[in-house]
Amino acid sequence: MLTIVVLGGLSLVLLVTACIVADVIAGLRRNDIPTGTEEKTAGRVIRVRGPVRGQLDGGIPAEYTEVTVEYYTRRGEGPFEVSRKLPAGSRITYAKDDRVIVSYDVRTPRRARIAGRVTHWPQLGPRSLQSEDPVPQP
Repeated sequence: MLTIVVLGGLSLVLLVTACIVADVIAGLRRNDIPTGTEEKTAGRVIRVRGPVRGQLDGGIPAEYTEVTVEYYTRRGEGPFEVSRKLPAGSRITYAKDDRVIVSYDVRTPRRARIAGRVTHWPQLGPRSLQSEDPVPQP
Protein backbone atom coordinates (compact mmCIF):
# COMPACT_ATOMS: atom_id res chain seq x y z
CA MET A 1 0.00 0.00 0.00
CA LEU A 2 2.85 2.36 0.86
CA THR A 3 4.45 1.57 -2.50
CA ILE A 4 1.27 2.57 -4.36
CA VAL A 5 1.06 5.89 -2.48
CA VAL A 6 4.74 6.68 -3.14
CA LEU A 7 4.50 5.77 -6.84
CA GLY A 8 1.24 7.73 -7.18
CA GLY A 9 2.82 10.80 -5.55
CA LEU A 10 5.90 10.51 -7.73
CA SER A 11 3.80 10.20 -10.89
CA LEU A 12 1.77 13.24 -9.85
CA VAL A 13 4.97 15.27 -9.41
CA LEU A 14 6.21 14.11 -12.83
CA LEU A 15 2.87 15.03 -14.43
CA VAL A 16 2.92 18.55 -12.96
CA THR A 17 6.56 18.99 -14.03
CA ALA A 18 5.72 17.86 -17.57
CA CYS A 19 2.84 20.34 -17.75
CA ILE A 20 5.06 23.20 -16.58
CA VAL A 21 7.78 22.33 -19.11
CA ALA A 22 5.18 22.08 -21.89
CA ASP A 23 3.83 25.53 -20.98
CA VAL A 24 7.32 27.05 -21.03
CA ILE A 25 8.14 25.50 -24.41
CA ALA A 26 4.78 26.62 -25.87
CA GLY A 27 5.44 30.16 -24.66
CA LEU A 28 8.85 30.22 -26.32
CA ARG A 29 7.41 28.97 -29.59
CA ARG A 30 4.60 31.51 -29.48
CA ASN A 31 7.11 34.38 -29.44
CA ASP A 32 8.94 33.10 -32.53
CA ILE A 33 7.69 34.01 -35.99
CA PRO A 34 6.45 30.89 -37.77
CA THR A 35 8.07 30.34 -41.15
CA GLY A 36 4.80 30.74 -43.04
CA THR A 37 4.07 34.20 -41.69
CA GLU A 38 7.30 36.01 -42.60
CA GLU A 39 7.90 37.62 -45.97
CA LYS A 40 10.70 39.72 -47.43
CA THR A 41 10.50 42.81 -49.57
CA ALA A 42 12.63 45.73 -50.71
CA GLY A 43 12.82 48.90 -48.64
CA ARG A 44 14.51 52.27 -48.92
CA VAL A 45 16.56 54.07 -46.25
CA ILE A 46 14.78 57.34 -45.53
CA ARG A 47 16.75 58.57 -42.50
CA VAL A 48 20.19 58.00 -40.99
CA ARG A 49 20.65 59.64 -37.61
CA GLY A 50 23.79 59.54 -35.57
CA PRO A 51 26.06 59.09 -33.89
CA VAL A 52 23.66 59.30 -30.93
CA ARG A 53 24.41 58.56 -27.29
CA GLY A 54 21.87 56.20 -25.76
CA GLN A 55 21.03 52.53 -25.36
CA LEU A 56 21.18 49.80 -27.98
CA ASP A 57 18.32 47.31 -28.35
CA GLY A 58 19.77 45.11 -25.61
CA GLY A 59 19.85 48.02 -23.14
CA ILE A 60 23.62 48.51 -23.34
CA PRO A 61 24.66 52.19 -23.17
CA ALA A 62 26.65 53.13 -26.27
CA GLU A 63 26.99 55.46 -29.22
CA TYR A 64 24.93 54.26 -32.15
CA THR A 65 23.61 55.23 -35.56
CA GLU A 66 19.87 54.86 -36.11
CA VAL A 67 18.75 53.78 -39.58
CA THR A 68 15.06 54.14 -40.57
CA VAL A 69 13.72 52.24 -43.58
CA GLU A 70 10.41 52.67 -45.40
CA TYR A 71 8.87 49.62 -47.06
CA TYR A 72 5.68 48.32 -48.65
CA THR A 73 4.35 44.79 -48.22
CA ARG A 74 3.98 42.45 -51.18
CA ARG A 75 0.23 43.06 -51.09
CA GLY A 76 0.73 46.81 -51.59
CA GLU A 77 0.06 47.82 -47.99
CA GLY A 78 2.12 50.60 -46.53
CA PRO A 79 4.27 52.56 -46.33
CA PHE A 80 5.60 51.13 -43.05
CA GLU A 81 8.78 52.12 -41.24
CA VAL A 82 11.32 50.02 -39.36
CA SER A 83 14.38 51.23 -37.47
CA ARG A 84 17.65 49.60 -36.52
CA LYS A 85 20.33 50.80 -34.12
CA LEU A 86 23.90 50.07 -35.18
CA PRO A 87 26.96 50.64 -32.96
CA ALA A 88 28.91 53.74 -34.06
CA GLY A 89 32.04 51.71 -34.85
CA SER A 90 30.14 49.17 -36.96
CA ARG A 91 31.43 48.18 -40.39
CA ILE A 92 27.86 48.17 -41.69
CA THR A 93 27.05 51.60 -43.08
CA TYR A 94 23.87 52.88 -44.66
CA ALA A 95 23.22 56.07 -46.58
CA LYS A 96 19.95 57.75 -47.49
CA ASP A 97 18.20 56.08 -50.47
CA ASP A 98 20.11 52.79 -50.07
CA ARG A 99 17.99 49.76 -50.90
CA VAL A 100 17.65 47.12 -48.21
CA ILE A 101 15.86 43.83 -47.61
CA VAL A 102 13.14 44.00 -44.97
CA SER A 103 11.73 40.86 -43.35
CA TYR A 104 8.28 41.44 -41.90
CA ASP A 105 5.54 39.50 -40.17
CA VAL A 106 2.37 39.33 -42.28
CA ARG A 107 0.19 39.25 -39.14
CA THR A 108 -0.90 42.33 -37.25
CA PRO A 109 0.83 44.12 -35.54
CA ARG A 110 3.62 44.07 -38.06
CA ARG A 111 7.06 43.37 -36.67
CA ALA A 112 9.85 43.96 -39.13
CA ARG A 113 13.62 43.90 -39.22
CA ILE A 114 16.23 45.13 -41.64
CA ALA A 115 17.83 42.02 -43.12
CA GLY A 116 20.57 43.56 -45.30
CA ARG A 117 21.44 45.77 -48.24
CA VAL A 118 20.74 45.03 -51.91
CA THR A 119 21.54 46.72 -55.18
CA HIS A 120 19.84 44.45 -57.71
CA TRP A 121 16.10 44.99 -57.15
CA PRO A 122 14.73 47.37 -59.80
CA GLN A 123 11.78 48.95 -57.96
CA LEU A 124 10.19 49.74 -54.63
CA GLY A 125 6.59 49.66 -53.51
CA PRO A 126 3.44 47.98 -54.76
CA ARG A 127 2.63 47.28 -58.40
CA SER A 128 -0.12 49.87 -58.60
CA LEU A 129 2.21 52.76 -57.72
CA GLN A 130 5.11 51.72 -59.94
CA SER A 131 5.54 50.51 -63.50
CA GLU A 132 4.20 47.16 -64.77
CA ASP A 133 7.27 45.32 -63.45
CA PRO A 134 6.38 42.79 -60.74
CA VAL A 135 7.27 43.31 -57.08
CA PRO A 136 10.64 41.63 -56.42
CA GLN A 137 10.60 38.15 -54.94
CA PRO A 138 13.46 36.95 -52.71
